[in-house]
Amino acid sequence: MLVAAYSSGAGVLAQTSSIGAQERRKTKDQPVAKRPREAPPQPRNAVYERHSWSAVAPIPPKTFRPGDLITIIIRERRSWAAEADLERKTRLEISSELEDFIKLTGNGVGASTFRRGAPNIEYRLNQRLISEGDSSRADRLTTRMTGRIIDVKPNGLLVLEGRESITHDDEVATITITGTCRKEDVTADNTILSTQLVDKKVVVVNQGALRSAATRGWILKLLDLVKPF
Repeated sequence: MLVAAYSSGAGVLAQTSSIGAQERRKTKDQPVAKRPREAPPQPRNAVYERHSWSAVAPIPPKTFRPGDLITIIIRERRSWAAEADLERKTRLEISSELEDFIKLTGNGVGASTFRRGAPNIEYRLNQRLISEGDSSRADRLTTRMTGRIIDVKPNGLLVLEGRESITHDDEVATITITGTCRKEDVTADNTILSTQLVDKKVVVVNQGALRSAATRGWILKLLDLVKPF
């Protein structure tokens, strides 16, 4: 369909509308339909799934709610090495000599002479500082603990938190882990690896006699803070 009009002055045929413009005016106020991000489910054959020996009905996806428990398999390894060398040399020389000095006389101010020679100052300083540091460490943490879902995000991400305290004789070890994972990463046996967590935070706190024996005293900590040498 084409609607046209004549100009009164020049008599030129001008197109004022088209089919596309009419369709756009019709759908201008209608909401835009959002396309689904996932493929639509395919129709299932219930008779085939019920009576066939080889048919396997799909397992519905597992749903999670805050408060559900998930086993977290912690496998953390960390190692690093660092070296630092510092060498500093300082040399200072100061030399001065006083040749003339003022002297008060009866008629005014004059120059004074030194009977034992002109006083002088000569100072020399040579300083050398060499500092070397070497540090290396390797940590490994392997354990399993059951955590709790504390939040389920609108996009399906699960926020986990696990806390475990182990007491052996007088030693107490407290392990806390928090992180976020996808629900698809949770296996069929309801476990997940710690390496699959994002925004992960693992805190290990040890208390007891061994921890106290390996801890520096407050004097050593103060010396390390001031660093006088």
